[in-house]
Order: sequence, then C-alpha cells, then structure tokens
Amino acid sequence: MAKKLFLLSLVSLLMAVFSLQTALAYNPNWKADQAKMFEQIKLKPGDVIDSTNWQQVQNLLPESIVGYIKKGEFVLNIGEFKYDYSMEEAWEKATETNRGKYSLGGRKEIIESATGSFPKYLYGRPFPDLDKNDPDLGAKIMHNKTVDTGRTGNLNNFSPTLFLGEGGLERVLFNEIWFYCYWAHPKGEQPNPNSYKYLDLFKIYEPYDLANTIVLTLRPLNGSPDLGGTYVPALRRVRRTSGSNRSDPFFGSDIVVDDTYGWGGQNETMSWKVIGEKIALIPKARWQTETPDTYIKQSNGSWKGSKGSGIQKYGCEDKDWKGATWAPLHALWVPRKVYLIEATPLDPYYNYGKCIYYVDQEVPIPCIKIVTNRAGEHWKTVLVDTFMQKWGDDSKMTDGGWGWYLVIDDRTHHSTAAPGRSIWGKWDLDTTVMDPNIKPEMFTFEKMATMSK
Repeated sequence: MAKKLFLLSLVSLLMAVFSLQTALAYNPNWKADQAKMFEQIKLKPGDVIDSTNWQQVQNLLPESIVGYIKKGEFVLNIGEFKYDYSMEEAWEKATETNRGKYSLGGRKEIIESATGSFPKYLYGRPFPDLDKNDPDLGAKIMHNKTVDTGRTGNLNNFSPTLFLGEGGLERVLFNEIWFYCYWAHPKGEQPNPNSYKYLDLFKIYEPYDLANTIVLTLRPLNGSPDLGGTYVPALRRVRRTSGSNRSDPFFGSDIVVDDTYGWGGQNETMSWKVIGEKIALIPKARWQTETPDTYIKQSNGSWKGSKGSGIQKYGCEDKDWKGATWAPLHALWVPRKVYLIEATPLDPYYNYGKCIYYVDQEVPIPCIKIVTNRAGEHWKTVLVDTFMQKWGDDSKMTDGGWGWYLVIDDRTHHSTAAPGRSIWGKWDLDTTVMDPNIKPEMFTFEKMATMSK
C-alpha cells in the first residue's frame, strides 16, 4: 500500500512539473538550439576568456568589449541557460492574434490598421511577423520591446546608482522607482483619460545634496515628446522639463535617461535599421541563468521578488581583482541569436550619435549598446541584463525589470553601474509588481512635492 501511494505521488509530481514546463515553455527545442550555438562558436559552458585567448570571442562581441579582454580589464566566464529563456506560451499566442491589427504611421508610431488611431491598449507583441526584407523591421522590433516592458502593469524597485572610476567606488545615489504601464497591463485595459503609454517616478534618498529630488515622466500615446518635471527640494518647486533632453547625463553620471533598459526613449525619436544578425555573447547575472526570478504573492495582492536572488559584485569590491574597477564579476556570458539594430537620432541636438543595439531575437531585449558621438567616434559601451520574472496565477514570464546595467565611458575611462533586482552590499534590491497602491493618481506634478516629505 505504501509503495502504491509513493508511486501515485511520484506520478502526480511528474505531471505537475511537466504541466508547469508546458505552460512556461515557448521553444520546446531550446536546449538543442543552445547546444548548436555552442557548437557553432566553438565554446562550452565553463570556458574562461581572458587576455591570453581573446581571439576565441572576437567575432561574438563588439570591438570595445574585445578590447577590455585584451587589456585584462574583463575576464569572461562562459555560461548557459538551464531553462527555456523565452516568454510563456500564452503571451506568444496573444502575439499571434495581433497579426494585421497594427501598422506604422508616418512617424513610425503604432497605429490600429483598421482605424488609423493610436491604440489605448494592446496585449501581445503588436508585430508577430518580422520580415527580414521589411525596411521598418528595426522599428517594429523596438515597438515589440516597448510592449513587453509593460507586462507587469506596475513596478516598484529600490536601486542604487554607482559611480565607478579608476580608483574604485566614488559616489552612490540611492533611488526608488515607480512605473505604471497602460499597454500590456495584465488586468486588461485601464482608464487612460490622458492617453499615455506609461508613467514613471524616480526619487533620490541619498546623498544629502540630492535627497528628496523627484523626477516625473509622462509618455504620450501618440509618440510625441515626453512630458516631465523635476521637484527641486532647495527651491520647493516643480520645474517642468523638456522631453527632448533625455540624452543629458543623469545627475552627473555616465548614464543618460534613454539608457534605461538599454533603450528607454520614444521609438519615434529614432530612425531604426537592422544591419545584421549573428550569434553574440550577452551578459547575464549568474543566478539568472539558473532559473527565472520567482515572485511571491503578498497579502495586498502584489507580487514581491523572493529574497537573495543573487549578489552583484564589481571589480573594485574584490581585493584580488586586477582588472577594471567596474568589471561585473557576477556576470556569465551566454550565446544568443541577436539582431544588430542601428539607431540614428532624428533630433539634431541629441547628444548621442548613431547607436548599435544587440537585441535578443526571442525576447526583444537590448543586451548591448554601442554609442558614438555626433562625429561618429566611439564613445560608450552599455551592458544590459533585464531579468526573466515568473509571477502571477498563470506563471507569467516577463523581461520587465533590470537585473543590472553598466555604462562605460571609453573616452574618460569611467563607468556608472545601476544594480537592480539582486543583493548589492547590504541592500536587498527587491522588486514588487502589481501593487494596488501604485495608481495613476500618484504620477502627477501636484503629488511630487508631497512625496518629498
């Protein structure tokens, strides 16, 4: 009898595991596809790439990163995904239902094909068919990325900003971020009287000279410039800001606002062009290659990231490290198929020149960004690790939050890191999604001053 009960329990467990894998898996051949990529690039998990064997990866990375390895600033640890790193089947099915529903307008903005109007709500990627011969392929990929980002509905994250120079850690900003997204909201279309894509708030707690500074961004649905404002505690006033200054440095760092998630700007402000496809090595946090980040439901209905997802560590935090102080020691480099997408600013006063984005083909994440100045000279290298989240009653898989990103100014030999979901130092950088307390009413100019208290 006991043996029979054991066998029944085992069968039930296997069925549950299989059901979960089926619900989450989009690419049933992911393991074989990954093995084939390793075979093509002649690398394997566990390989270490340094200044003695950098030639093995020179065709898999941008020239700037290859240069870091040659000079001994970076050492690459090659890793692999232990799970199907793609969206769940339900999201892909929703994407399929969008076939033919959406088009691009005159400014390459998303419009409804039937009416020509701006969609106040959409779910699933708007462009399921990606034709290599389509001159608008780059814009469509980036629009797919924008919609993916909204899948959590809302998000709250505590995140530091690290200023890293040749001598080590110079300065830390401690920040809190709130997002509210209309497109792809998991609870369906939400009231949107002002026709926005998303709203975000950013508050600085430390250091003292910047404490209680608050930045608000309101992104219009029609692709026009962002609306925004900054609450300046010293003035006790909200200053309206222009949506066209998103290429200015973020509080003196190497990051500009549009570097968020690799690309955080309005797609309509750039001309997008796919210039190639390849297998590339992309940076991922070690723990992100093991399993998606699992969120736990809270008593108020929100979902919170579990404790201790992983420890971020940069070169300056390891006394035995001999490379760059900003080298991400927590990173593994995993082969993925990417699009190479060139972005040219339409604004003649935008501080960046052309940028090249390495965008994952299965999950449209900009993993690497190469920045030139207006003269076309190499300027910055941006590394992005947005993490896969598993949450909700139907086990959603989203790439909505950032694990970390790193902006390296190769002209000044300086860097800024933005740790997100993980542990850094003594801080557990939790992320919460679908919090009922995060409502559109908090994203107003009138509320900014009260948030500073």
